[in-house]
Amino acid sequence: MKKAVMPILITFALFNIHMKEPSIETSANENNPGYVYTIIDNEATVTGFEGEPVYIEIPETIEGCRITEIRDNAFYECGTLRHITLPDTIEKIGHHAFYACFSLESISIPDSVTELGMGCFCGCESLTSADLPDNIARLPESCFRSCTSLKSIEIPQNTAEIGDFCFSGCTSLSSVSISDSVTTLGDCSFYMCSSLDSMYIPPSVTDLGVCSVGYTPTDSGASQVENFTILGKKKSNAKIYADENALTFENADDSVHAFAIQRINGQRVSVPSAFLLIGGIFFLLLAVLSLRKKLRRNK
Repeated sequence: MKKAVMPILITFALFNIHMKEPSIETSANENNPGYVYTIIDNEATVTGFEGEPVYIEIPETIEGCRITEIRDNAFYECGTLRHITLPDTIEKIGHHAFYACFSLESISIPDSVTELGMGCFCGCESLTSADLPDNIARLPESCFRSCTSLKSIEIPQNTAEIGDFCFSGCTSLSSVSISDSVTTLGDCSFYMCSSLDSMYIPPSVTDLGVCSVGYTPTDSGASQVENFTILGKKKSNAKIYADENALTFENADDSVHAFAIQRINGQRVSVPSAFLLIGGIFFLLLAVLSLRKKLRRNK
């Protein structure tokens, strides 16, 4: 278990994204696709963009070859890009591929993607939602860092690691659902998430990095978020982290229990649909049993 000692680390926490004035909207089409590409061994890779594209729909194939990758820095600082559709053939999105695309409003990453690069959506200030692929094993460093409009995120069932600074500076983030496959929360992974006042951390998480959750920057470095609560099992690393960092801890046996606690506390959170279904069935059974008792009493 790492302890929250934060001298130089926080000074590296967030950086400023230089803004550009958006230009006249242009949509990609057959004659002006809005991107450039290369073909090697019958596989196509998107390597960059032309002009100032706003809407781009990348097809599954081009010149008869499958498009399998968005290369490193492909849409780096493409400030006009608002919408992009990715095909089910994409397997990899490279480092900083959509870095500082500050007009990008949402992203749906297809399940075919198994690898995301560092900082691939860092600085996408208009990004309000992100659908992550089921088969992604790791969310890398600074993946969604400084996405200040991102409101909620659901970590896929097969994801084991959330990298350093992954969601750092996501100041609108108020709902996080962490699957029970996650084992590692990296340093500052949810640092400076000022709208996030509680988080359920499943017992599968065995490594919580320095200031991974519950911290915000101050003039002297970093301090605990006021009234921040960690929910989890009593005998877990989440409880140890809360104790070591003087954060409030509340016992929750599982995601459904945590969801109920957070609703009682007036918070709206998302949990995996499977948990909602199980919880719904449970409460439905309780209602049926209660109704049967009432009917018996009236007889």
